[in-house]
Amino acid sequence: MKMKAEEILTDLILHKSSSEDDMGPIVDYVSSKLRRLGLEPRYYGGKSSPAIVASHGRGGVVLSGHLDTVPHGSGWTYEDGTVRDGFVYGRGACDMKGGCTAMLLAAEDLIAANVPFGLCFTTDEEVTMAGALAATADRALREAPAILVTEPTDFEIVYKEKGQLQIAISTSGKACHSSMPQLGENAIERMVDILAKLQPLQRLPKNPTSDMTLSMTTIKGGTRINVIPDACEVEIDIRYPPEMDQERVLGEVRDRIGTADYSLRIIHNLDPVETDVDSEAVRRMKELLGSEARITSVPYATEMVMFSKANRSVLICGPGDPKGCHILDEKIALEDVVRAAALYVEYCSRLAR
Repeated sequence: MKMKAEEILTDLILHKSSSEDDMGPIVDYVSSKLRRLGLEPRYYGGKSSPAIVASHGRGGVVLSGHLDTVPHGSGWTYEDGTVRDGFVYGRGACDMKGGCTAMLLAAEDLIAANVPFGLCFTTDEEVTMAGALAATADRALREAPAILVTEPTDFEIVYKEKGQLQIAISTSGKACHSSMPQLGENAIERMVDILAKLQPLQRLPKNPTSDMTLSMTTIKGGTRINVIPDACEVEIDIRYPPEMDQERVLGEVRDRIGTADYSLRIIHNLDPVETDVDSEAVRRMKELLGSEARITSVPYATEMVMFSKANRSVLICGPGDPKGCHILDEKIALEDVVRAAALYVEYCSRLAR
């Protein structure tokens, strides 16, 4: 099993699949793997970044993972696909081609045991999650007793995640020569006032999974050093718990900065999501992992939020340390991938209808 895991995982890593890459080759690779298992892929979403769904029988758990990655970056010590001391290195190894490998390994054993199940692979999780939303039209996802997202959790059971609201705030002014600032209106100065008012909301959270966080992540303003700027824009990323909604978050922002001298637009919003911690889907996973397994929540968004629109029994549990995502020399232990595959076989077997 470990040799199979190494082969599949290395192949997936060597198929580059960031938002800057053509998804065709990795989609073809996974589709070919599915057909060799006797599964017929179904495609949803855009042609450039489709979601792939395949199923065996009806009424089975759906295992889900995304094939896309963040860009590679520079400064790596190991080449993609390097295997050393039981770890496989490369962009996407942990987030989350390790989980996708475990899904393909589990599928082979589930078919041999004639256990119903489904697989869902997406290719745009790191950018839009539109593929996951489109895939919810598939009957396999809607009828599943559970959808298990195989994101890296170090085998913790995640039943809740925060929402994400991304906004842009813009200020305007009047350009003039910087030697005569009295003739203009400085848009950056206006933005500085707004950012100062938002400072209290940027406090570091005492509890990252339950406290709202606000982070200013990009800022643009000015054209030249000798021109008073007539425009400035800041982009802000806000993560909020299930107890809040978009309107309440925006209310907190506007309470700080008022309603004048700026414009605000919503870039993107993902609702928070929570599965009943006492549901059969969560309880069965807890039984398999044992009393020491943690049932927890996370401060970031996954495709759980999209799947929850079609199925209320969605949870996350997968191989790999979540702190190892999006970093240089990203890696995952092969033994964790193999463990995950065995876990998924047992989980699907216990929940099959």
